[in-house]
Amino acid sequence: MKLSDLFDSSLDSLLRTLNRSILTMIGMVIGIAAVILALSIGESAQKFILSQISGFGSDVFFMESGTLEGQTNNPSPFVEQVLTLDDFKSLKRQSWIVGVSGNIFKSDLLQYQGNNQNIQVIGTSPDDLMINDYEMKDGIYMSDDQFDGRARVAVIGSTLEENIFGRGNAVGQRIKLGTTNYRVIGVLEKIGTRFFQNMDEMVFIPATTMMDQYSYDTFQFLSIKTSIPTEEARFQLEVLMRDLHNIDNPEGDLSKDDFYVSTAEDAAEIVTAITGVLQILLSAIAAISLLVGGVGIMNIMYVSVTERVNEIGLRKAIGATSKEVLNQFLLESVLLTLGGGIGGVILGMTAAWVVIGIINSYLEGWEFIISLNGIIFGVVVSTLVGIIFGYAPAKTASKLDPIVALRKNE
Repeated sequence: MKLSDLFDSSLDSLLRTLNRSILTMIGMVIGIAAVILALSIGESAQKFILSQISGFGSDVFFMESGTLEGQTNNPSPFVEQVLTLDDFKSLKRQSWIVGVSGNIFKSDLLQYQGNNQNIQVIGTSPDDLMINDYEMKDGIYMSDDQFDGRARVAVIGSTLEENIFGRGNAVGQRIKLGTTNYRVIGVLEKIGTRFFQNMDEMVFIPATTMMDQYSYDTFQFLSIKTSIPTEEARFQLEVLMRDLHNIDNPEGDLSKDDFYVSTAEDAAEIVTAITGVLQILLSAIAAISLLVGGVGIMNIMYVSVTERVNEIGLRKAIGATSKEVLNQFLLESVLLTLGGGIGGVILGMTAAWVVIGIINSYLEGWEFIISLNGIIFGVVVSTLVGIIFGYAPAKTASKLDPIVALRKNE
């Protein structure tokens, strides 16, 4: 039998029981769609997270309180905050350090001429502009004198300017943060999101001023830009901080420190590893439905063999070989699973587009990514499932004795 004839015969058999064929494929459709959805969202999440930290070079370090066993980006009752203004000043005095930015985050109410808005306030320092590669849209950034003098000045994001003042009208205006008045001295160019925060809707004030207003005596983290190689800079920072904090740790055991130093590259490696594991885990869970779908196909193919005993006997009686019968039933199984695979790919892509669109409406910056690995996985696995789970019923059909098969329907 020619391949085209075999294909036509198999397709005709499936179309005769179209409703049953569609119901049989549903398990495969759901399984493949779930895998593609998991992989696509995983890749989109990975790219989004990496984009939040990709703006920093290898010469920028982040220093936070705690040890590598207790990392945190926010004040926590379980992690003692130890990065003080004295630490900041000591780091600033080092010749191999280009800039230091001390940072504190706090939510508060911004008030301006009856317009009230809950915003995120960042207490920072003059070097923040250079370390983060921000650019000014209007006005100026805070100066060293304003930082040292604890001046009540503020720089705002571009979106906040448009929402509160209207474009080009913010510099020179006075706003109230909590109970304290500030003078707006500058507006930043559009930044977008970083560390999952919309920087264009924030207010930047001197960290020293923030310490006075909100009763802080430590920084949540320090950003440090250096002029020496990465590993040497990391070592120098750890040695300096141990000396400043009177930590006896000559062996360099990071678990004994009350701080830790990391780079954007460190964060990127962690993110890649974590999202990779999550993708594998989610895909493995989703793939369980493929196994269920495969068992369903095997069951349906056995039913099909039982229903078509007379057909099999007749075909064998007029000259069809066992191999031809085997190939037909095997091809029917593959067509069922391949159809389910294609349907799963389409459903998975559609679901990923919808889900990522919903996420992006709440958190800008997510890109719609279709996992090529997911598509290949869907097509290949669905074909293999058809072969593996369809072989046993097909083998059973091919072994039927034509005389016995014809007698069963007399």
